Amino acid sequence: MASIQNQAAWLPYAEAMPLQVGPAPRPSPSPTEIVIKMQASPNFELPYPFILGQDVAGTIVEVGSNVKSLEAGQRVIGILNGNAANSGFQLYSTCLEILVAPIPDSLPFSEAVVLPLSVSTAASALYVQLQLPLPSFAPRSLGKKVLLWGGSSSVGCSAIQFAVASGLNVVTTASQANHALLKSLGAAQILDYKTPTIIEDLVSVLDEGDFVVDCISSPETQALCGEILSRIGGGKLPVMRYPKGKFPDNVNVAFVNGLDPGLVHVEVGRAIWGGYIPAALVTGTFQVKPEPFILRGGLEKVQDGIDLLAKGVSAQKIVVEISQD
Repeated sequence: MASIQNQAAWLPYAEAMPLQVGPAPRPSPSPTEIVIKMQASPNFELPYPFILGQDVAGTIVEVGSNVKSLEAGQRVIGILNGNAANSGFQLYSTCLEILVAPIPDSLPFSEAVVLPLSVSTAASALYVQLQLPLPSFAPRSLGKKVLLWGGSSSVGCSAIQFAVASGLNVVTTASQANHALLKSLGAAQILDYKTPTIIEDLVSVLDEGDFVVDCISSPETQALCGEILSRIGGGKLPVMRYPKGKFPDNVNVAFVNGLDPGLVHVEVGRAIWGGYIPAALVTGTFQVKPEPFILRGGLEKVQDGIDLLAKGVSAQKIVVEISQD
């Protein structure tokens, strides 16, 4: 590690565009962290200057003194916790052991990197907020349905697969073009969110005691999901962005923190990152979706990725290939 020359795509101050590529501090792991050499990272109030990036895939080059489950040389994915030493748009970064999962040699970094934040966020919604049974390779049916609004989003693709592995019957929404994708992930019923009668249609297929998760969480979708949940009896509504507006009295809106499984509810983090995901990737049980939109060319392409993200993508995740070796 002494010879490491780190570089990063810096955001030097608020609204600074384009990002500036330049030297960055050498990362050093705490006893419970590892250092990853980045291969790929997808495309936030911040201290400035700051390094962006939260999902990562790469090779472990150093492990902390208390790390037991991982070793140097392993290919891994991970989710970073949001300070400059733990951000993805740089050549090397540190990551908590509990938020890292080994990946099979057959899985390219540029594909695997679509998973970390969506996996951790979906797990937090289902297993922390809704306290559903953890995923299993032989799940018992719960006899309940879950509506996952926005199934073709990154979080939606992971949430569908987790929900099925937890014994739930999945109802989801997407444009017609993405129905085949979501069916392949295990969704039982897929409705076009553009349908004028979408609220009535969803209420008609859900029952009291079923669950609702808003995987998009714009103010509009939060309001729609809140109304749907209220009309089937109410309950907790996990959302991916801070709640906006007023909700029915029988709806408890809960913000989902994707870092929760690694920082607070560590039993969920260990079960997902240390158990289910590594095994499910080896067997192919957990699919790497949505497809990556890959930008090659290193850290200089990070700004291009941010520009594409601002324009909007559907059923894809923008990935910057940071290095190839």
